[in-house]
Amino acid sequence: MMKGRSLLRWAGLLVAVALVSVWGHEARSSKAEVSSAGSYADIVTIDVIGKMGNTELPAVTYRHDLHTEAMKKLNKDCSACHKTQDGKMSLKFMRTEDGSAEELKKLYHTNCFACHAEQAAAGNNTGPQEGECRACHNPNPADASAWKEVGMDKSLHYRHISAKTIKVAGQDVNCGACHHVYDPATKKAEWKKNTEDSCRACHKSEPTPVAEGADKMKPAFKVAAHESCVLCHVKTTGDTGPVTCAGCHTAEAQKQYKVVTEVPRLERGQPDATLVVADDLKKAKLPAVAFNHKLHEASLDNCRTCHHEKIASCTECHTVAGKKEGNFVQLEQAMHAVKSKTSCVGCHNTAKTDPSCAGCHSLMPKAAPSEQSCATCHEKNAPKGDELAAMDKDQKLAAASALVSARPTTMPVYGDEDIPEFVEIGAIADKYEPSKMPHRKIVKTMIAAVAGNKMAASFHTDPGTFCQGCHHNSPVSKTPPKCQSCHGKPFEADKGDRPGLKAAYHQQCMGCHAAMKLEKPKATACKECHAERTN
Repeated sequence: MMKGRSLLRWAGLLVAVALVSVWGHEARSSKAEVSSAGSYADIVTIDVIGKMGNTELPAVTYRHDLHTEAMKKLNKDCSACHKTQDGKMSLKFMRTEDGSAEELKKLYHTNCFACHAEQAAAGNNTGPQEGECRACHNPNPADASAWKEVGMDKSLHYRHISAKTIKVAGQDVNCGACHHVYDPATKKAEWKKNTEDSCRACHKSEPTPVAEGADKMKPAFKVAAHESCVLCHVKTTGDTGPVTCAGCHTAEAQKQYKVVTEVPRLERGQPDATLVVADDLKKAKLPAVAFNHKLHEASLDNCRTCHHEKIASCTECHTVAGKKEGNFVQLEQAMHAVKSKTSCVGCHNTAKTDPSCAGCHSLMPKAAPSEQSCATCHEKNAPKGDELAAMDKDQKLAAASALVSARPTTMPVYGDEDIPEFVEIGAIADKYEPSKMPHRKIVKTMIAAVAGNKMAASFHTDPGTFCQGCHHNSPVSKTPPKCQSCHGKPFEADKGDRPGLKAAYHQQCMGCHAAMKLEKPKATACKECHAERTN
């Protein structure tokens, strides 16, 4: 029997692997966080027989860590429930291969009831006895799932790359410990430099053949992930990762992860810049887009933000016409879908919700794309059509690099002499004195908030663009018209939903303060902006 930390780690392994769809165990945990006292990260549903056909009773709801803790107290390890084949522990319960539905039913009942009866005879707290069917086969269990999905962001990825406790025979890097591709010649999964990809690129929701026509199957993603991650944590000595469900799949545990802020670039042979082009160049009416790959890598948590399932060109799945591999999402939609966080435009819109940007962008009218807005990405001097078709790969990369290098790196703004220090707002002053707004201070504070923001530098291409946050419907100018030029009497029928002057002032100012999450001035603190008139 395993003792001490080894026993604890193997017991924890049982907790972790129970959450996956192991060959005979289907895990169907809710991904919603639950804060009630009866919520756990290890609740699984055992429905292996149900997947074979109809059953008389509901699937079994099972608390895995409850059992592993009990095993640990009895000085037992994983072998109490899991068998080993070819030196590797099977994730199936008391077997290495599945049998018939009747055989599996007998296997579960015989082993579970025998263990419960043994513990009851010893005077220990234990589980249901034979005949207490509904205690396990309960369609409405009281406990709720607190399971939370976990991902490999670049901080966690770098910690694995740089870990001294991970050693791969014959390799001076750690990539081969996790990444591999199937080689038909050797009929083995081996690491090949610059082919590293997301596990999801090969391991799908269900087992799939390792190659066309092959009998050998690639395990489903959840199985592959837990076989790789948890088994590695178990075998690794010294400083290593969690081996329990709660160690990975709870919000509390994830908050405790050590975060590396300065992560070196992950090299995979990718270009610093590349051209995003249509799969059918003859259908591309706009110039190609020069994509700053290196800049986006630094801004995002992981490659899957853009490369959803596997690392490949966007047009491999998203074509002009759409194709099955991309769920028939066309290239134009993949790049421009406003509400999708995985499209270019959608991701940029999400970035605008940051308090530093939201003060302006949350209040600006949502206008349809214009020729000017399209030209920010589809630059007029970028290649297109026949010119693009005639270029080879190296020429395209060179063109992308040149276009990216020519872009501004800082946001242009007006000088102090062009920004009024104070603006007096008093057109409708009545109960209060006119508001003397520290205009220049506000403008410079907001500019400082986005200083160094490469996205702002790319899209705020005119010194007056920044002013559009407040002067939202007037032409870009050093001397924009006053608010009352557009906002007159409230609710004028011919002005649509345009607010009156008083509402416009308060909506703009207080709306900006709320979007930027400023504590002061409060929306109800009138005197902080308006001195009350005494006469």
